[in-house]
Amino acid sequence: MEKIDVMKEYYDAMADNRIVPYFQPIFSIETEDIVSAEVLCRLKQDNGNLILPEGFIPILERTGEICDLDWYMLEKACSLALYMDVEYGERIYLSVNMSRRHVNEWDAVERLCSIVDSYCVDRKRIEIEITEGYRSHDFLLINMIDRIREAGFSVAADDFGKGYSTLSFLKENHVDTIKIDKSFINGNIDHDNTDAILQGILDMSDTLGISTIAEGVETEEQMLFLSHNGCSLMQGNYFSPPQSKEDFIQFYCEFNGCECKSKKEKDKKKISIDLPELPPI
Repeated sequence: MEKIDVMKEYYDAMADNRIVPYFQPIFSIETEDIVSAEVLCRLKQDNGNLILPEGFIPILERTGEICDLDWYMLEKACSLALYMDVEYGERIYLSVNMSRRHVNEWDAVERLCSIVDSYCVDRKRIEIEITEGYRSHDFLLINMIDRIREAGFSVAADDFGKGYSTLSFLKENHVDTIKIDKSFINGNIDHDNTDAILQGILDMSDTLGISTIAEGVETEEQMLFLSHNGCSLMQGNYFSPPQSKEDFIQFYCEFNGCECKSKKEKDKKKISIDLPELPPI
């Protein structure tokens, strides 16, 4: 699609509420639970087809419109977090993407706090994923990240090992989590260099107290490779593709064994009604 067509499609979709959140679970191999989920977006066309992020996000990044999308998706994430808390008693943790473009917004951190607090969601349950290349001398970005963390949020470096990301960013302890880019495991898992580099990243992260999540896990072979190298948190289609809100809630509850509070209350009432009347003593 041409840039003009993409922007028109995007504006129309925003106006018609056709920018929809999808949720991809993040699994712990150790506990065999869903520990969190990344919030992703899809653009639903009039005909019902979905446009994946790579079809419109790069253009939004270039035009600066990505900031409005980020705030919109944050609202969707907080809405789900509140719903899961109220309906299921589940304190779900979610990761939301945030572009470097937000360094140009003087009130970005204040707005972040205001949105999350308005949904009564604990800030610790929302992790902010920085979605572009991050360099150790990018002082504007580092300042924003540090302020986000000081406000009570955790921060993840997305696509680590790709582009401009550097180990010095880890050493200077600006993030809580790194998400290892899928290029480390796609087609290279038998390569000695890949094994050594991955092990080095995991060891360094562990020493610095930084969590690691492997992205793009597609096969059992990749899962076993990562697990063997000490990476226990993983995300990818091998476990689950991104899902709509309704499908994700059902999948999460079936996998983690939680039940809707209102259903429990109805069952309790039904049980109390169905109990036979006891004879007098």
